Amino acid sequence: MSKKTETKKPNVKLYLAFGASVVAIFGVYRIVVSAVEQGKLPHVCYDILMWAYLLLAGAGFIAVVILNRGFSGKVPTADELPQGWDFAEKQKYIDEANRRRRIAKRFLIPTVAFIFVFIFEIIELFYIPAILSWFENY
Repeated sequence: MSKKTETKKPNVKLYLAFGASVVAIFGVYRIVVSAVEQGKLPHVCYDILMWAYLLLAGAGFIAVVILNRGFSGKVPTADELPQGWDFAEKQKYIDEANRRRRIAKRFLIPTVAFIFVFIFEIIELFYIPAILSWFENY
């Protein structure tokens, strides 16, 4: 007996929003780094940008955790809610939880983009020079 497994369609709109946020956030970062390296901006602009990105990433992470009510990955069903609640209260809670998850998803997209920028910066500053130094003698 074979069951048909239904495949979930990829959320193209979500992927496009994520890609656009990565391009925008990383683009601003590279423009500022390039301007600082060329002497068009003072070095303090780079410091301000990195601290602003760090604060925005932290605030986005905190917002996602608060909106998701922790690290829970699912919205509770009506059976999982307290028995003392009537159907209207349960439905209101479930609707509110779904609304909060949609808002959290919108905060999560740029938060992950900021994290990508930090990961790239760490790789660019620490790992790429170390790897290139292996090949200096050849």
